[in-house]
Amino acid sequence: MRDLARAIAEQAELASKSFYRLVLVAGPPGSGKTSALNELRSDKGWSLLNLNKILSERLLDLTSKQRRLRTADLIRDLIEEQGDHSVSMLDNIGLLFHPCLHQEPMMALQRASRNRTVIAAWQGDVTAGKLIYGSPNHPEYRRLDVKDVQIVTANAHCLAGA
Repeated sequence: MRDLARAIAEQAELASKSFYRLVLVAGPPGSGKTSALNELRSDKGWSLLNLNKILSERLLDLTSKQRRLRTADLIRDLIEEQGDHSVSMLDNIGLLFHPCLHQEPMMALQRASRNRTVIAAWQGDVTAGKLIYGSPNHPEYRRLDVKDVQIVTANAHCLAGA
């Protein structure tokens, strides 16, 4: 198993003992996040969901208000539908950040990770104790405190949120 996949698996083990069993794999596009998740799917048999694709299909028939209210529940439901897997992995989570959904992506991911370990690919970086998504001039930009989450950067460094 390559370094990034190994680091993710180690953090998933640590997260499994936490209140929120959430691991974020942070890095820019092309940094190997998806490859590492695919490797873990093959090696460990963990489920891997393309969240943008599946969530958009579930939201399609809902009104704008219903989408805002139901998104976090739908994510949790999608993860629970994966059956007996002890770990569920989410790739392509950008839809959670879309302004029209009015979501707090970290809260939605934490909520989904209460009953099962969740690993999510986070297109961004960790800087000065802050988890960054997007760029400051973009409507999906977020700058969040790192807490109650295990973080693996694309270069396989591990950080534990307080």
